[in-house]
Amino acid sequence: MSGIRSFAAPVFDRFEDMSMKSSTLSLAVPRLARGLASTLCAGLACLASTAHAQKAVEAYPDRPVRIVVPYGAGGAADLLARVLAEKLAVEWGQPVVVENKPGGVGTIGISSVVKAAPDGYTLVSVPVSDLAVNPHLYRKRPFDIAKDLAPVSQVGAVPNVLVVSNGLGVHDARGLIAHAKAGRLSYSSPGIGSQAHLAAEIFAERAGVSLLHVPYNSMSAALADVAGGQVDMMIAQLPTALPFIRGGRVKALGIVAEQRSPLAPDMPTLKETTGLSFGDAVSWSGLMAPAATPLALREKIARAVTKVMRSPEARETLAGQGTVGLGGTPAELAAAIAEDSRRYGGVIKALDIKLD
Repeated sequence: MSGIRSFAAPVFDRFEDMSMKSSTLSLAVPRLARGLASTLCAGLACLASTAHAQKAVEAYPDRPVRIVVPYGAGGAADLLARVLAEKLAVEWGQPVVVENKPGGVGTIGISSVVKAAPDGYTLVSVPVSDLAVNPHLYRKRPFDIAKDLAPVSQVGAVPNVLVVSNGLGVHDARGLIAHAKAGRLSYSSPGIGSQAHLAAEIFAERAGVSLLHVPYNSMSAALADVAGGQVDMMIAQLPTALPFIRGGRVKALGIVAEQRSPLAPDMPTLKETTGLSFGDAVSWSGLMAPAATPLALREKIARAVTKVMRSPEARETLAGQGTVGLGGTPAELAAAIAEDSRRYGGVIKALDIKLD
Protein backbone atom coordinates (compact mmCIF):
# COMPACT_ATOMS: atom_id res chain seq x y z
CA MET A 1 0.00 0.00 0.00
CA SER A 2 2.85 2.28 0.80
CA GLY A 3 4.20 1.59 -2.67
CA ILE A 4 0.91 2.46 -4.25
CA ARG A 5 0.81 5.61 -2.15
CA SER A 6 4.32 6.48 -3.19
CA PHE A 7 3.69 5.72 -6.82
CA ALA A 8 0.37 7.60 -6.85
CA ALA A 9 1.53 10.47 -4.64
CA PRO A 10 1.23 13.11 -7.38
CA VAL A 11 -2.34 12.00 -8.03
CA PHE A 12 -3.26 12.02 -4.34
CA ASP A 13 -1.61 15.44 -3.93
CA ARG A 14 -3.57 16.90 -6.83
CA PHE A 15 -6.74 15.36 -5.47
CA GLU A 16 -6.12 16.78 -1.99
CA ASP A 17 -5.20 20.15 -3.51
CA MET A 18 -8.42 20.17 -5.49
CA SER A 19 -10.37 19.18 -2.38
CA MET A 20 -8.80 22.04 -0.41
CA LYS A 21 -9.46 24.50 -3.22
CA SER A 22 -13.03 23.29 -3.46
CA SER A 23 -13.45 23.74 0.26
CA THR A 24 -11.88 27.19 0.16
CA LEU A 25 -14.05 28.13 -2.80
CA SER A 26 -17.17 26.95 -1.00
CA LEU A 27 -16.28 29.29 1.87
CA ALA A 28 -15.25 32.16 -0.40
CA VAL A 29 -18.36 32.19 -2.57
CA PRO A 30 -20.71 33.37 0.22
CA ARG A 31 -18.21 36.02 1.27
CA LEU A 32 -17.88 37.15 -2.33
CA ALA A 33 -21.64 37.24 -2.70
CA ARG A 34 -21.98 39.27 0.47
CA GLY A 35 -19.30 41.66 -0.75
CA LEU A 36 -20.98 42.08 -4.11
CA ALA A 37 -24.32 42.61 -2.43
CA SER A 38 -22.81 45.20 -0.09
CA THR A 39 -21.16 47.01 -3.00
CA LEU A 40 -24.39 46.89 -4.98
CA CYS A 41 -26.36 48.30 -2.07
CA ALA A 42 -23.81 51.05 -1.55
CA GLY A 43 -23.93 51.88 -5.24
CA LEU A 44 -27.72 51.95 -5.24
CA ALA A 45 -27.71 54.14 -2.11
CA CYS A 46 -25.24 56.49 -3.79
CA LEU A 47 -27.40 56.66 -6.91
CA ALA A 48 -30.48 57.30 -4.78
CA SER A 49 -28.65 60.02 -2.84
CA THR A 50 -27.43 61.63 -6.08
CA ALA A 51 -30.92 61.49 -7.56
CA HIS A 52 -32.35 63.03 -4.39
CA ALA A 53 -29.75 65.80 -4.44
CA GLN A 54 -30.48 66.48 -8.11
CA LYS A 55 -34.20 66.70 -7.44
CA ALA A 56 -33.52 69.08 -4.53
CA VAL A 57 -31.52 71.35 -6.84
CA GLU A 58 -34.23 71.22 -9.51
CA ALA A 59 -36.95 72.04 -6.98
CA TYR A 60 -35.00 74.87 -5.32
CA PRO A 61 -36.39 77.03 -3.90
CA ASP A 62 -39.66 75.50 -2.75
CA ARG A 63 -39.83 77.44 0.52
CA PRO A 64 -38.62 80.82 1.90
CA VAL A 65 -34.91 81.67 1.67
CA ARG A 66 -33.08 83.60 4.40
CA ILE A 67 -30.16 85.98 3.75
CA VAL A 68 -28.24 86.86 6.90
CA VAL A 69 -26.43 90.21 7.08
CA PRO A 70 -23.88 90.14 9.95
CA TYR A 71 -24.18 93.89 10.51
CA GLY A 72 -26.93 96.38 11.38
CA ALA A 73 -29.44 97.82 8.93
CA GLY A 74 -28.41 100.67 6.66
CA GLY A 75 -24.87 99.71 5.70
CA ALA A 76 -23.72 98.90 2.16
CA ALA A 77 -23.92 95.12 2.70
CA ASP A 78 -27.43 95.45 4.11
CA LEU A 79 -28.68 97.69 1.29
CA LEU A 80 -27.29 95.33 -1.35
CA ALA A 81 -28.84 92.32 0.40
CA ARG A 82 -32.25 93.99 0.51
CA VAL A 83 -32.22 94.85 -3.18
CA LEU A 84 -31.09 91.30 -3.93
CA ALA A 85 -33.79 89.78 -1.71
CA GLU A 86 -36.53 91.86 -3.31
CA LYS A 87 -35.50 90.90 -6.84
CA LEU A 88 -34.93 87.21 -6.03
CA ALA A 89 -38.35 86.92 -4.42
CA VAL A 90 -39.91 87.99 -7.72
CA GLU A 91 -37.59 85.74 -9.74
CA TRP A 92 -38.23 82.65 -7.60
CA GLY A 93 -41.80 83.23 -6.51
CA GLN A 94 -40.75 82.56 -2.92
CA PRO A 95 -40.19 84.92 0.02
CA VAL A 96 -36.55 85.96 0.50
CA VAL A 97 -36.03 87.44 3.96
CA VAL A 98 -33.09 89.58 5.11
CA GLU A 99 -32.11 89.00 8.72
CA ASN A 100 -29.66 91.38 10.43
CA LYS A 101 -27.45 89.70 13.03
CA PRO A 102 -24.85 92.28 14.10
CA GLY A 103 -22.14 91.77 16.69
CA GLY A 104 -18.54 90.72 17.10
CA VAL A 105 -17.35 92.37 13.88
CA GLY A 106 -19.58 90.06 11.86
CA THR A 107 -18.83 86.97 13.95
CA ILE A 108 -22.35 86.35 15.29
CA GLY A 109 -24.11 86.47 11.93
CA ILE A 110 -21.48 84.49 10.05
CA SER A 111 -21.35 81.81 12.76
CA SER A 112 -25.10 81.26 12.47
CA VAL A 113 -24.75 80.50 8.76
CA VAL A 114 -21.70 78.27 9.23
CA LYS A 115 -23.88 76.07 11.48
CA ALA A 116 -26.91 76.09 9.15
CA ALA A 117 -28.01 73.22 6.90
CA PRO A 118 -26.14 73.25 3.55
CA ASP A 119 -29.36 73.32 1.53
CA GLY A 120 -29.27 76.83 0.07
CA TYR A 121 -32.03 78.16 2.31
CA THR A 122 -29.67 80.04 4.63
CA LEU A 123 -27.14 82.35 2.98
CA VAL A 124 -25.01 85.25 4.18
CA SER A 125 -24.22 88.53 2.42
CA VAL A 126 -20.87 89.81 3.61
CA PRO A 127 -18.53 92.66 2.64
CA VAL A 128 -15.03 92.09 1.31
CA SER A 129 -13.64 93.00 4.74
CA ASP A 130 -15.07 89.80 6.24
CA LEU A 131 -13.93 87.62 3.36
CA ALA A 132 -10.45 88.95 2.60
CA VAL A 133 -9.36 91.37 5.36
CA ASN A 134 -10.64 90.21 8.77
CA PRO A 135 -9.21 86.68 8.46
CA HIS A 136 -5.77 88.36 8.59
CA LEU A 137 -6.70 90.73 11.43
CA TYR A 138 -8.64 88.38 13.72
CA ARG A 139 -6.87 85.07 14.15
CA LYS A 140 -9.13 83.75 16.93
CA ARG A 141 -12.47 83.76 15.15
CA PRO A 142 -14.66 80.66 15.75
CA PHE A 143 -14.69 79.82 12.05
CA ASP A 144 -12.45 79.73 9.01
CA ILE A 145 -13.99 81.61 6.08
CA ALA A 146 -12.10 79.50 3.55
CA LYS A 147 -13.18 76.18 5.08
CA ASP A 148 -16.57 76.86 6.69
CA LEU A 149 -18.26 78.87 3.94
CA ALA A 150 -18.56 78.27 0.20
CA PRO A 151 -18.77 81.02 -2.45
CA VAL A 152 -22.00 81.63 -4.34
CA SER A 153 -21.78 84.97 -6.17
CA GLN A 154 -20.63 88.54 -5.85
CA VAL A 155 -23.61 90.79 -5.15
CA GLY A 156 -22.57 94.39 -5.72
CA ALA A 157 -19.79 96.90 -5.28
CA VAL A 158 -19.12 100.39 -4.01
CA PRO A 159 -16.20 102.27 -5.60
CA ASN A 160 -13.75 104.23 -3.47
CA VAL A 161 -12.47 107.70 -4.23
CA LEU A 162 -9.44 109.68 -3.06
CA VAL A 163 -10.53 113.04 -1.62
CA VAL A 164 -8.50 115.88 -0.14
CA SER A 165 -9.14 118.95 1.94
CA ASN A 166 -9.77 122.11 -0.10
CA GLY A 167 -7.23 123.89 2.07
CA LEU A 168 -4.47 121.60 0.81
CA GLY A 169 -4.40 123.48 -2.49
CA VAL A 170 -3.81 120.49 -4.79
CA HIS A 171 -5.82 119.88 -7.97
CA ASP A 172 -4.89 116.33 -9.02
CA ALA A 173 -3.30 113.15 -7.69
CA ARG A 174 0.07 113.90 -9.27
CA GLY A 175 0.14 117.21 -7.41
CA LEU A 176 -0.84 115.45 -4.18
CA ILE A 177 2.08 113.04 -4.48
CA ALA A 178 4.49 115.92 -5.07
CA HIS A 179 3.02 117.73 -2.05
CA ALA A 180 3.38 114.59 0.11
CA LYS A 181 7.03 114.19 -0.90
CA ALA A 182 7.71 117.76 0.18
CA GLY A 183 6.14 117.30 3.61
CA ARG A 184 4.28 114.55 5.48
CA LEU A 185 0.50 114.56 5.01
CA SER A 186 -2.21 112.96 7.15
CA TYR A 187 -5.07 110.72 6.13
CA SER A 188 -8.17 109.54 7.97
CA SER A 189 -10.02 106.22 7.95
CA PRO A 190 -12.96 104.63 9.78
CA GLY A 191 -10.55 102.52 11.83
CA ILE A 192 -7.33 100.52 11.98
CA GLY A 193 -7.48 97.61 9.56
CA SER A 194 -10.38 99.06 7.58
CA GLN A 195 -10.25 98.88 3.81
CA ALA A 196 -9.80 102.67 3.70
CA HIS A 197 -6.76 102.36 5.98
CA LEU A 198 -5.16 99.56 3.95
CA ALA A 199 -5.94 101.18 0.59
CA ALA A 200 -4.29 104.43 1.74
CA GLU A 201 -1.19 102.50 2.78
CA ILE A 202 -1.06 100.85 -0.65
CA PHE A 203 -1.35 104.32 -2.22
CA ALA A 204 1.51 105.64 -0.05
CA GLU A 205 3.77 102.67 -0.80
CA ARG A 206 3.29 102.78 -4.57
CA ALA A 207 3.54 106.58 -4.70
CA GLY A 208 6.73 106.50 -2.62
CA VAL A 209 5.45 108.79 0.13
CA SER A 210 4.98 108.60 3.91
CA LEU A 211 1.56 109.42 5.38
CA LEU A 212 0.28 109.82 8.95
CA HIS A 213 -2.77 107.67 9.76
CA VAL A 214 -5.56 109.25 11.84
CA PRO A 215 -8.19 106.57 12.62
CA TYR A 216 -11.83 107.41 13.44
CA ASN A 217 -14.84 105.36 14.48
CA SER A 218 -16.87 105.84 11.30
CA MET A 219 -16.54 106.76 7.64
CA SER A 220 -18.68 109.89 8.03
CA ALA A 221 -16.62 111.22 10.97
CA ALA A 222 -13.36 110.58 9.10
CA LEU A 223 -14.70 112.36 6.02
CA ALA A 224 -16.07 115.30 8.02
CA ASP A 225 -12.60 116.11 9.38
CA VAL A 226 -11.14 116.09 5.88
CA ALA A 227 -13.84 118.58 4.92
CA GLY A 228 -12.99 120.63 8.02
CA GLY A 229 -9.29 120.67 7.23
CA GLN A 230 -8.20 118.76 10.36
CA VAL A 231 -6.94 115.92 8.12
CA ASP A 232 -5.43 116.26 4.65
CA MET A 233 -6.93 113.35 2.73
CA MET A 234 -8.66 109.99 2.79
CA ILE A 235 -9.92 107.15 0.60
CA ALA A 236 -13.69 107.04 1.07
CA GLN A 237 -16.61 105.09 -0.33
CA LEU A 238 -18.11 107.07 -3.20
CA PRO A 239 -21.73 107.10 -1.93
CA THR A 240 -20.61 108.63 1.38
CA ALA A 241 -18.23 111.08 -0.30
CA LEU A 242 -20.51 112.28 -3.12
CA PRO A 243 -22.53 114.79 -1.02
CA PHE A 244 -19.24 116.29 0.21
CA ILE A 245 -17.83 116.39 -3.33
CA ARG A 246 -20.96 117.90 -4.89
CA GLY A 247 -21.25 120.41 -2.06
CA GLY A 248 -17.68 121.57 -2.66
CA ARG A 249 -16.57 120.56 0.85
CA VAL A 250 -13.79 118.23 -0.39
CA LYS A 251 -12.03 117.77 -3.71
CA ALA A 252 -12.09 114.39 -5.48
CA LEU A 253 -8.80 113.42 -7.14
CA GLY A 254 -9.80 110.09 -8.67
CA ILE A 255 -11.40 106.68 -8.37
CA VAL A 256 -9.10 104.13 -6.70
CA ALA A 257 -9.55 101.46 -9.37
CA GLU A 258 -8.22 100.33 -12.72
CA GLN A 259 -11.36 101.49 -14.54
CA ARG A 260 -13.77 104.37 -14.15
CA SER A 261 -16.98 103.83 -12.24
CA PRO A 262 -20.33 103.94 -14.06
CA LEU A 263 -21.59 105.90 -11.06
CA ALA A 264 -19.16 108.74 -11.83
CA PRO A 265 -18.08 108.24 -15.47
CA ASP A 266 -16.50 111.71 -15.69
CA MET A 267 -14.22 111.10 -12.72
CA PRO A 268 -10.78 109.76 -13.79
CA THR A 269 -9.00 106.92 -12.03
CA LEU A 270 -5.79 107.48 -10.12
CA LYS A 271 -4.05 105.36 -12.71
CA GLU A 272 -5.11 107.79 -15.45
CA THR A 273 -3.85 110.85 -13.60
CA THR A 274 -0.60 109.44 -12.17
CA GLY A 275 0.40 106.61 -14.50
CA LEU A 276 0.70 104.38 -11.41
CA SER A 277 -1.43 101.34 -10.62
CA PHE A 278 -2.94 101.25 -7.13
CA GLY A 279 -5.17 98.22 -7.74
CA ASP A 280 -8.92 98.06 -7.26
CA ALA A 281 -9.90 99.38 -3.84
CA VAL A 282 -13.53 98.36 -4.35
CA SER A 283 -15.87 97.69 -1.44
CA TRP A 284 -17.83 94.71 -2.73
CA SER A 285 -20.15 92.19 -1.09
CA GLY A 286 -20.36 88.46 -1.67
CA LEU A 287 -23.08 85.88 -1.09
CA MET A 288 -21.82 82.80 0.75
CA ALA A 289 -23.35 79.46 1.80
CA PRO A 290 -22.47 76.79 4.38
CA ALA A 291 -19.39 74.85 3.26
CA ALA A 292 -21.13 71.58 2.29
CA THR A 293 -23.67 73.25 0.00
CA PRO A 294 -23.47 71.41 -3.36
CA LEU A 295 -21.76 73.26 -6.19
CA ALA A 296 -24.70 72.61 -8.55
CA LEU A 297 -27.01 74.37 -6.11
CA ARG A 298 -24.63 77.29 -5.60
CA GLU A 299 -24.31 77.69 -9.35
CA LYS A 300 -28.10 77.75 -9.70
CA ILE A 301 -28.39 80.46 -7.06
CA ALA A 302 -25.53 82.38 -8.70
CA ARG A 303 -27.33 82.39 -12.05
CA ALA A 304 -30.39 83.93 -10.42
CA VAL A 305 -28.27 86.50 -8.53
CA THR A 306 -26.49 87.49 -11.74
CA LYS A 307 -29.74 87.82 -13.64
CA VAL A 308 -31.44 90.06 -11.09
CA MET A 309 -28.41 92.18 -10.09
CA ARG A 310 -27.56 92.98 -13.71
CA SER A 311 -31.15 93.79 -14.67
CA PRO A 312 -31.93 97.40 -15.66
CA GLU A 313 -34.32 97.70 -12.71
CA ALA A 314 -31.70 96.67 -10.16
CA ARG A 315 -29.02 98.85 -11.76
CA GLU A 316 -31.29 101.88 -11.55
CA THR A 317 -32.16 101.18 -7.91
CA LEU A 318 -28.53 100.57 -6.94
CA ALA A 319 -27.22 103.63 -8.79
CA GLY A 320 -29.42 105.75 -6.56
CA GLN A 321 -27.61 104.23 -3.57
CA GLY A 322 -24.17 104.67 -5.09
CA THR A 323 -23.60 100.98 -5.74
CA VAL A 324 -23.23 98.72 -8.78
CA GLY A 325 -24.79 95.27 -9.21
CA LEU A 326 -22.32 92.48 -10.00
CA GLY A 327 -23.32 88.82 -9.94
CA GLY A 328 -21.03 86.10 -11.27
CA THR A 329 -20.16 82.47 -10.64
CA PRO A 330 -18.91 80.77 -7.45
CA ALA A 331 -15.50 80.44 -9.13
CA GLU A 332 -15.37 84.17 -9.89
CA LEU A 333 -16.23 85.03 -6.29
CA ALA A 334 -13.55 82.63 -5.04
CA ALA A 335 -11.00 84.34 -7.31
CA ALA A 336 -12.02 87.80 -6.05
CA ILE A 337 -11.63 86.67 -2.43
CA ALA A 338 -8.19 85.21 -3.17
CA GLU A 339 -7.01 88.34 -4.98
CA ASP A 340 -8.07 90.77 -2.23
CA SER A 341 -6.81 88.43 0.48
CA ARG A 342 -3.35 88.55 -1.10
CA ARG A 343 -3.51 92.32 -1.55
CA TYR A 344 -4.68 93.29 1.93
CA GLY A 345 -3.03 90.39 3.72
CA GLY A 346 0.34 91.61 2.49
CA VAL A 347 -0.28 95.10 3.85
CA ILE A 348 -1.51 93.78 7.20
CA LYS A 349 1.59 91.61 7.53
CA ALA A 350 3.89 94.50 6.60
CA LEU A 351 2.23 96.77 9.17
CA ASP A 352 2.05 93.95 11.72
CA ILE A 353 -1.60 94.66 12.57
CA LYS A 354 -3.31 92.30 15.03
CA LEU A 355 -6.75 93.07 16.45
CA ASP A 356 -7.22 90.07 18.76
